[in-house]
Amino acid sequence: MNKLTKRITVIVASVALGSYLLAGCGKGTAESSDTQKVIIGSGTSYNPYCYLDEDGKATGYEYAVLQEIDELLPQYEFEYQSMNFDSLLLSLDSGKIDLAAHQYEYTDERAEKYLFGVEAYTTYITYIAVPVDDDTTTSLKDLAGKTVRTGGATSASTAIIQNWNDENPDYAVNMYNSDSSTNEETVAALKSGEAAASILTLRDAERINEEFGNGTDILKTVGDPINNSKTYYLYRKDEIELQKAVDGALKTLKENGKLAELSKQYLSGDFTESE
Repeated sequence: MNKLTKRITVIVASVALGSYLLAGCGKGTAESSDTQKVIIGSGTSYNPYCYLDEDGKATGYEYAVLQEIDELLPQYEFEYQSMNFDSLLLSLDSGKIDLAAHQYEYTDERAEKYLFGVEAYTTYITYIAVPVDDDTTTSLKDLAGKTVRTGGATSASTAIIQNWNDENPDYAVNMYNSDSSTNEETVAALKSGEAAASILTLRDAERINEEFGNGTDILKTVGDPINNSKTYYLYRKDEIELQKAVDGALKTLKENGKLAELSKQYLSGDFTESE
């Protein structure tokens, strides 16, 4: 019996049994009252991870994984809120959401303020991505004085470039970041010269070429990875019980193969352990 059916059954039983349940004889009612609602925040424009489809419905890898986790945790009931990337952590701070899911990589700045999950659920290895006809760029040093398109102000790619600029002031690059940037906007910026490069995973670069290249690659990744990491869910510091429960469910999804299955379905490959 799925969760929705269970909730409907409890409501019907409550009406039918009335005072009998009020006397403390209803297991269904007790079970329902023990269910804790968890508000999940995720994104609106990061296809294929978390985005809104043509009908405005939230979809993507993030939502699919969370729905599987929800089914494994009967003590919780997940509710979803979609918002721009940079609004997620503000909503976590204010208590509007309990868990943030948007391919978050570990950074020291985030760890100071938030509780990271222990179980990673996607690898996230990023490279410099440039127009396919750029034969001069192989590293961030080659982009000195040029513009690199990153994610939102709180994204790991923005932090990577900021750290580079702090450590290499003589080779600092300009940044253009946006909390709701789409692949289409990234392609347009690279084609027009508004940006000289972007920061992408191999799979995101391949997807952009497939979606916008009309059979011909329009961008490529160059050089060594500029960051080799994995992604985790973020919580407020006091959400230890929720974090442990979600980590346990994620571990189950890894062991039974469901996480890899979802990665192949949404990301066109198993990016749950290595890339």
